[in-house]
Parts: sequence; C-alpha cells; structure tokens
Amino acid sequence: MRNVEWGEFILSDLFDSSNGNVDIQKCNINGRGDFVITAGLSEAGVLGKTDINAKIFNDKTITVDMFGFVFYRSFQYKMVTHARVFSLKPRFEISDHQGLFLVNSLNFISQKFGYNNMCTWEKIKNESIYLPIVSGEIDFEFMEKFIAEMVAERIAE
Repeated sequence: MRNVEWGEFILSDLFDSSNGNVDIQKCNINGRGDFVITAGLSEAGVLGKTDINAKIFNDKTITVDMFGFVFYRSFQYKMVTHARVFSLKPRFEISDHQGLFLVNSLNFISQKFGYNNMCTWEKIKNESIYLPIVSGEIDFEFMEKFIAEMVAERIAE
C-alpha cells in the first residue's frame, strides 16, 4: 500500500443516486421475487424477498442507508422507501472485488451519521474519497488484485 498512488474523487463524479418507488412493508415480504433492502446492519440490510411490483435496482451497485451504512450488492434488488435507503450506481463498470473495495473506501460515512442526523445523497454527494490511481486514472486492476488477495488469505485461514 505504501507504493500506491492515491487520487481524490468527489462522490457525485463517481456515482448516480436513486431511490425506491414503492414503500415496501414487512407484510410484503413473502420469500418470492427479489431481495428487499432496508436500513440497518442486521442481515446486511436485507429484509427478505418480495414479488411486489416495485423498481428493481441492478447488481454491482452500492446501497447507503440513513445511518450511513454502506453495502455492495452483487444481486438485483428492491428498496423500501420509509427507511431512507438509496442506491449508488457507479458511472463505470465494476467487478465484485472492485465493488467491495469501493464500499470499504466509503465506510467513513457511517461515522458521520445516525438517527438524529440521517444520511442522504444531498449530504454526501460532495464528499471525497481516495482511490488508487495510475496515470491519473482510477487503478481498477489494483483494486481487483488487492481484494482478491484478501479473499485468498481469508480462505487459506
């Protein structure tokens, strides 16, 4: 990590944000259809599955909830609207490993927000994160290799 060059990036330059369109309730969770994302750390914010007609968000995106908890989503999903969860779609293609690297770069958000000061896109869109760069561009290859090495280490343990 010492030999890595880092660049500063504004979130609104990296991501587009969007919200759910239906207030999915716990009574709508029926085990069929798509996963539903809500706020909180429990089950990484996954409430369950529903087949209720609601906006579907693509995989390879990131969710941020009102407490600032950030999760990478490798699957398509729906979101509740009452818990103030929003989706961040990268403005570039990412792999699962790169998505995990980005989420770790965003973990600082949860230290800034809570029930009395809820996280919103408006509050974080001008925040900066530091990412590895090569020739002034995001070094996606480094991100991929770094997470792959961490996964391999954990599996070996």
